[in-house]
Amino acid sequence: MRCKKGLKQISLTMPENLLYASKDYSEQFGYKNVQEFILDLVRDKVVLRNIERYRKIDERMKKGIGVKRFSQKGAVKYLKEI
Repeated sequence: MRCKKGLKQISLTMPENLLYASKDYSEQFGYKNVQEFILDLVRDKVVLRNIERYRKIDERMKKGIGVKRFSQKGAVKYLKEI
């Protein structure tokens, strides 16, 4: 994943009725504009999706499913390779 500081502009096309509904929603819930609302949606989706993914990985690890077993030396070598 690339993480660069700063902002990048994108273009988004959506159905007109969805745009109007988004404007109404953003005004109703205190967003400055639709862009801020959409950014918040994307941020939530990315963060929540990762939390869910990490939780599933953690559950699998606790059950020993799909877990690689390493010695301490092997673990250090593996981590350096990724």
